Formats: sequence, structure tokens, C-alpha cells
Amino acid sequence: MPNQINSNENLKRGIALVFIANAINLCISLVNGFVMPKYLSLGAYADIKTYHLYANYIGVLAFGYSDGLYLMYGGKHISEVGSTGINTCRSNLILTQIMMTAAGVLTGLAFGNDILLITAVSILPVNLVSAYKNIFQATGEFGSYSRILNYSSIMVFAGSMILLFGFRTDNSHLYVAWMVTVTFITWLLVERKMIVGYGQRPGWSPDFRSLLDNIRSGIILMLGNFSSILMTSVDRWFVKGLLTVQDFAYYSFVVSVENLIAIFISPIVTTMYNYICVTPDMGAIRRIRRMCMVFALFLISAAFPAKFILEFYLQKYLASKYVLFILFSTEVFYMIIKGIYVNIYKARKQQSTYLAQLIGVIIIGVILNTIFYYFTRSNEGIAFATLLSVIIWYLICSLSVPEIRPDWRELLLAAAAIPLFILAGFYLEAIAGFLVYGAGVLILSFLLMRDSLLGLWNMAFGMILKKLGKNR
Repeated sequence: MPNQINSNENLKRGIALVFIANAINLCISLVNGFVMPKYLSLGAYADIKTYHLYANYIGVLAFGYSDGLYLMYGGKHISEVGSTGINTCRSNLILTQIMMTAAGVLTGLAFGNDILLITAVSILPVNLVSAYKNIFQATGEFGSYSRILNYSSIMVFAGSMILLFGFRTDNSHLYVAWMVTVTFITWLLVERKMIVGYGQRPGWSPDFRSLLDNIRSGIILMLGNFSSILMTSVDRWFVKGLLTVQDFAYYSFVVSVENLIAIFISPIVTTMYNYICVTPDMGAIRRIRRMCMVFALFLISAAFPAKFILEFYLQKYLASKYVLFILFSTEVFYMIIKGIYVNIYKARKQQSTYLAQLIGVIIIGVILNTIFYYFTRSNEGIAFATLLSVIIWYLICSLSVPEIRPDWRELLLAAAAIPLFILAGFYLEAIAGFLVYGAGVLILSFLLMRDSLLGLWNMAFGMILKKLGKNR
């Protein structure tokens, strides 16, 4: 019982720490998400989002090494990693990622793709920082994990604003080059944290056996994560490849705004793995999953303020307002899939199951995107295909973990709230839609999942009271 209490306290503390970091991220992302599209040309903004699209796949080039670290240290303490573990991790990654960087640079030069070339330069620091983040996350060092998020976000924001308003440049290459520079600075800051904060003695100790062992244990998880990234970006590849540059800019803008919602989902995704590793109580996990559903349904109401901004501040992106509500709906299911089910697969070492599911869902997604593109030739059609793909993924996950399978009330809540959200977003003004949807989801949650609604309220209220008590 004491272990269960400690696990619950660590979970709440971890969520709070990551949430605070993400709140800072949110403020920065709000400015980046709405100010940069306002002042940059559609072409420059599309180039920057192309870099983000490419950068999503950098983690694949570690071949699962970082994911092996994540699995190895799950539920352990940071002291168990030790100087030897950190030095081996650093040495192995530097050797392999220098080779990947060289290959990426040559590919960018061969295709004459400037954005791809700049992306290749960031391979080494991105994958080293990712490895450290995995170690922090697996060992429950959420304070260190949160600071990494803050470092990079603040630096990218400051540099982008200087370029935008100080130099008044529309050159997308400068913005992308600064983002790559930030990855190197973040790497140096994390290395300093390892040495000063955790007392690790830096050294050079590559270990070929350790490299192979971690790749062998992590490659399935890496392929699963790669497939997850592909699953969540297949719609953008369709838009980029089949529609216009303007369409890609519009769609990418919505994805950027949608990522603001993902900032609030991240604390669940980040902390639940460590919690599930040390807590076998599936009843507790089921209760958390139900609260996640209610929380996500309220969270997506942020689409209405975003619509308001489009109507009165960012009219050149007004054509993306329908896609906004379709893609925001996916976040309800992503919170549960990524925060609960994927972490269960990882904790149970069911990477093969996770990968097989994702491959199936990707195939379904490609088929649905193809069909919807054929009939609609529009961003909205591809967005609806994405929503349907995510719902199918959610149902597959629900069936594969029967211990926490949703009951009819949870399914009915989603089936009623999501259409209400989309219809209110499509046909009502931003303020009216916000009020109608907010009232509707509150009533539906109270009628169908009252315990989860009250549990969510008590958890949030308890954290606030605890924080106020500490401040006194």
C-alpha cells in the first residue's frame, strides 16, 4: 500500500512538473503559432513546417538505441544509470549519429534540397538530447525533463521573434538554421546538467555490445514510434504531395495549433510509463483513462478561441477553420491512445503488438486518405480520413487491453460530444459555439461519467490547494 501511495504521489508530482513546463511552452507556442503565420509569407511558413515534418523522423536514425535506454531504465532511479551508463550512451550515439549526419548531408546535396540539408545537420544533437530525455522520463526525473522543454522552447521563440521583428526577414532558411542551432545549445546544457546536477564524470567509453543490445531491445519500439509519427503525419504527406503549397500552409497551420493541445496531453504521456511500470493496479489505470476522456473533451474547446483569432486577426488562414475542428477531435482519442495504451504496451514489453497494430492502422489510414482525396480533393476530406483512422486505432487498442475496456457510457459520451463539437465549430460563431459545446459536454459528462468528472475536479482542486499551502 505505501508503494501505491508513493506511486500516486509521484504521478501527480510528475504531471504537475511537466504541466508547468508545458504551460510555459503553451505561452510561447501561442505566439509562434499565431504571430509567425501572420507576418510570414505562405511560402516561407510552408518551408518552416516542411522542416518540422522532416525533423519528426530524425529519431529513426538512432535505430532504436534511445528506445532501448527507455525500456532498460523504466521504473529505476537515475543513480542506477551511473557515469558509465551515461558515457557509453554518449559515445555510442556520437559515433553512429556522425555517420547518419554525413549520409543526410550527402542526400540533401544530391537532391538539391536545402531544407533537408539543414535538417541533416541537427541529427546528432537531436538524438543525443532525445536519449537523455528518455533516461529522465524512464527514471521519473520529470524536473530535468521539463527544463529541457523550457530551454529549447524559449530559445527558439526568442530567436524567431528577433528574426521576425528585429531583422524583418521572410527568409525561411534563417528560421530553420536558428532552430538547428538551438538543438546544439540544448545538447550542451543537458550535458552540463548531467555533470553538475547528477555528478556524472564525463568520459569516452564506446561499447559495441551495449550498442547492439540496446538497438536489439529498442528497435521494435522505435519502429512503433516511427509508425506512430508516420500515422500522425500521413495526412500532411498527402496534402504536401497532392495539393497546393497554400493548402499545405493552411493544413500545417492547423497542425501547429493542434500541437498546442498536445502540450496538455504530454504530461499524461510522459508520466504514465513510469507509473505503469511500478503500479500493477489496472483499476487505477482505468479510472485515469476515464478522466482522460473527460479532460480531453473539455480541452478541445480551445478550438473556439482559435477560430475567433482566425476570424478577427489571421484572416488569410480563415480557409483552415473547418480542418481545425476535425483535427482537434482526434486529440480526444490520441490522449488515451498515447497516454494510456501505448504506455501499457511499453511497460509490458509488447512492442511487437504495438508495431503490428500501427502498421495495420497506417495501411487503413493510407487507404482512407486515398479514398477521401479522390472524392473531395480537399484538406477537409483528408482531415476527416485522419479522424476516422484515429477512431479505428482507438477501438483496436480498446479491444487489445480488455482489463480497461471502455464501457457503453464512455463510448456514448464520445459518440455524442465529438459530433456536437464539429457541428458547433462549423455552424456557430466562435463565442456561441464555445458556450454551446461547453455546456453540452458538461451535461453529458455529468450524466454519463459523473465520477470521472468529479475525480478530475478534485484532482485539479487538490493540486491547487496543495500549491497554495506550500506558498504560505
